[in-house]
Amino acid sequence: MKNKAQTGAAISVIVILMIVGLFIAIVGFDSVDASHKGVKVRLGKITGTMEPGMEWTGLLTDVHQYDLRVRKMSVNMEGNQGAVDKDGQSVFATIEVNYKLNPLNVDKAYAEIGTDEYLADTLRLEGIVKEGFKTVTSQYTSLEIFQKRQEVKDKAIKQIQSRFPQTFFNIENVIISNIDFNPAFKQAIEQKKVAEETAKAKEQEVLVNKFEADKQIETARGEAESKKLQAEAEAYLITVKASAEAEALRLKSQELTPLMVQNNWIDAWATGANVPMYVAGEGGNNFLMEMPSQVVGEAK
Repeated sequence: MKNKAQTGAAISVIVILMIVGLFIAIVGFDSVDASHKGVKVRLGKITGTMEPGMEWTGLLTDVHQYDLRVRKMSVNMEGNQGAVDKDGQSVFATIEVNYKLNPLNVDKAYAEIGTDEYLADTLRLEGIVKEGFKTVTSQYTSLEIFQKRQEVKDKAIKQIQSRFPQTFFNIENVIISNIDFNPAFKQAIEQKKVAEETAKAKEQEVLVNKFEADKQIETARGEAESKKLQAEAEAYLITVKASAEAEALRLKSQELTPLMVQNNWIDAWATGANVPMYVAGEGGNNFLMEMPSQVVGEAK
């Protein structure tokens, strides 16, 4: 009986040792999820880091995981949380930041800040984003921000990037959208737009009227020039005609003979022209005499 009891006790010890060994084996292994990185801590001391997978870390070792995937943060600059311009007028916006944990400094993040869930709050990431945007908007008036939106965005992004804790995080990108202003300013802008559109319409109307006036002036000028040219042409024709007639008379006077004069008289009588029926001799020495009717008849 004693041997059987001893055998039973030995078996029990072996079983206990196996259970303890199995427990130790299970407890001594740790795993890290994909896209994460672990920090191994034993009794409060960092002993190293751990890549994704399972690894024997030993007893009394804790592994704290840090997410290496892209993190998204959306900050709404509105209400009392909004920014202000140079004149103290409210400026609103939506800012989205995509960032990732620096995998080279996860052990430092644990040592200086703590586990992953405390990083964003402890480092005041949202506050950094807001302050970066506010720093830039305070340099412009609302009108300047309205007119230079892209410039303001670019400067705000640089401010946010420079203030971000780059030791622990790498910024992927920053997107600033929905920049808005207080209702009074928006109404003023709307009125200004309406005034500008009205002014443009008036300016266009003036240009159209000026074009029409210039067109009428050019038309009248063209008509006057045409009439002038026509009058000059007619005057030229009259001058040419008068000159020709004068030349013809000159030539005719040079060739005029007494016989030609008599023939002209005869031709005039023959056509029934209203000419005297009596002629005087040359130099007035002869008496007036009637042309013979037979001469007139023959001429006819």
